[in-house]
Amino acid sequence: MHSGAIHCYYVMSMSNVERSLNLNKIYCANCIHCQLFSVPQEIGAELHVRCAAEKWKKKLGQEKKYRYSTIMRRCMDSCDCYESMGDAETFLRELRDLQELEEKMNGTL
Repeated sequence: MHSGAIHCYYVMSMSNVERSLNLNKIYCANCIHCQLFSVPQEIGAELHVRCAAEKWKKKLGQEKKYRYSTIMRRCMDSCDCYESMGDAETFLRELRDLQELEEKMNGTL
C-alpha cells in the first residue's frame, strides 16, 4: 500500500530538501503517472494529484486523490508502474522550491 510517511536522514551540511529525502524510496511526484488536476472551490480552485496508474487506493478500492501541497510526502518502497521523470533529488528540490514560491504568492506560508 501507499504510505505517506517518509523516513528522514539528517546530515548537517545538506539543504532542508536533501535532508528530508530518502532516495531509497520511490517518490510519486517524480513519476510520469502522477497527474495534477484542479477541483473547483467557491473562490478559485484547489490543486490535487492522482496516480494515473491507479496505485493510490482507499481501503474499499476507490481511487485516492491528494492535495497538491502533500505531494512531497507521497512515496512507496516499490511500484511496478513507476516511470521516472529524471533525477529524483533534483526534481524534488525544484518542486519544493516551486511549492514554497506558490505558497508565498498565495499568502499561505
